[in-house]
Amino acid sequence: MFSLKTERLLLRDFQPDDFDAFFATTNDPEYQQFYAEEEMTRPFWQQIFTHILEGTAELPRDSYQLAICLPDGTLIGTCGVRLEDAANRQASFGCAIARPFWGHGYATEASHALFDFAFSQLNIHRIYADTKAKNGRARALAEHLGMQLEGILRQTQFFRGVWWDTAVYAILKTEWDTRK
Repeated sequence: MFSLKTERLLLRDFQPDDFDAFFATTNDPEYQQFYAEEEMTRPFWQQIFTHILEGTAELPRDSYQLAICLPDGTLIGTCGVRLEDAANRQASFGCAIARPFWGHGYATEASHALFDFAFSQLNIHRIYADTKAKNGRARALAEHLGMQLEGILRQTQFFRGVWWDTAVYAILKTEWDTRK
């Protein structure tokens, strides 16, 4: 099982019995407001979770969607990088923390460890993230990690009766290296 350790956290591969804790992270109105209603069902997230579990066995591995755990084993969220363009060494990034654990710096700490791993061990050149432009928490995390806003894609998705803009952020390996 793959894992990364930080000062306060363990990032590890998900295990089959982690689904309920994983689903609890997404099953929160504050989180759900940025997703279409059909994406907020238990069967939808079970499908995502199954895909994550399958990814841990792939060789070569191109996805590291990891459980974020406290030292006592409590699963508090997920953080991941996924190789989207191998030829150009581009990876997407995402992170989610369950609401009871917001405001403790866990997302930053987990993401920092994952970026270090991706840039040093996976030879990633660019990590990018996209989020709804109105998602202030996700945008703040991206900026705190040193990611640059590359642009706002206007009205990319329609759900909940409105059009949503998408904010795209990225950081290059050379930029990450100078932040250390």
